[in-house]
Amino acid sequence: MYDWNALWHQHAGYRTGYTAKSDTAEGELNALADELGARLIHPAKGPHDVAVYEEDGRFTLAGYHDGLQLLHIRKQELFDLTLHFVPEADGSDEADCPAPRLELAVDNLATGEHGLWRAPVTKDKQGNIWIGNRRLDEGLMPAMSFDELSFTDNSRFRDALYEAWQHDLPALAPEIEAWFDPALRAQAAQAAQAATASTEAPAAGDARTHEMLERYAEIIRREQLMLSRRFDDAELKLVATVLEGVHFEEAASCRGLWLAIEARILDEELDRRFKVDGEALLDKLKALSYTQEVALIEALAPAR
Repeated sequence: MYDWNALWHQHAGYRTGYTAKSDTAEGELNALADELGARLIHPAKGPHDVAVYEEDGRFTLAGYHDGLQLLHIRKQELFDLTLHFVPEADGSDEADCPAPRLELAVDNLATGEHGLWRAPVTKDKQGNIWIGNRRLDEGLMPAMSFDELSFTDNSRFRDALYEAWQHDLPALAPEIEAWFDPALRAQAAQAAQAATASTEAPAAGDARTHEMLERYAEIIRREQLMLSRRFDDAELKLVATVLEGVHFEEAASCRGLWLAIEARILDEELDRRFKVDGEALLDKLKALSYTQEVALIEALAPAR
């Protein structure tokens, strides 16, 4: 479900020390179920791995860092936000908000909840671009109703919405502005056609698998086109260099790509080597959704 080790590092400041009540549990991360009153759902595979326990409303991660530590994470706070610009009709229900439009999708795998906010994107006679009733360059977040989500009033969720609007929207601005410029739109269309033409046909299999692979390829292609505007060449070269030494054995391990980048920057000063702002790059990577991380890995990781 999640890259638990990435969550363990991301929430390091919230971990607390723990003294096991039994000698058996003290030396075994996977033997805390009875003490915690929770169910073990992800056993630790080694001393540097974390064990994950589940109970109503939260997960508890157990690991070693200067002794045994626990990290409690509420399920309602394990949400992902993805801000998308949808320039053209994509087959989804658009009766209330036709393209071009901006979408902010909320997904929470832990609670099984999903929410979607949409707003039309328009350009007035003065050349101003509008997201609903907010101008693109205003920086003011519109009211977003997510009443269907159990965590809609959660302070972290509301802070995350604000962060997405303040940081992700400016990253999308060049793409949005380009869509209203005929010359730039033509260039983007040519790039999309080239990307589609270079996509190899999926391996032979049943029709359903073929459809799924085609959809996956299309999702990745769209994300890669957007990501190419967020990262400059030097940043992409740095990420590609790190990915040469990283192998993602499971799909879930793709989450938290920034951790691998940060480690190499700290150990080898790759930011100086490639002449990039390391902190700015890490901020961009941390803001990526899971789908965007996969798209970046697919684009830059070497074939194995």
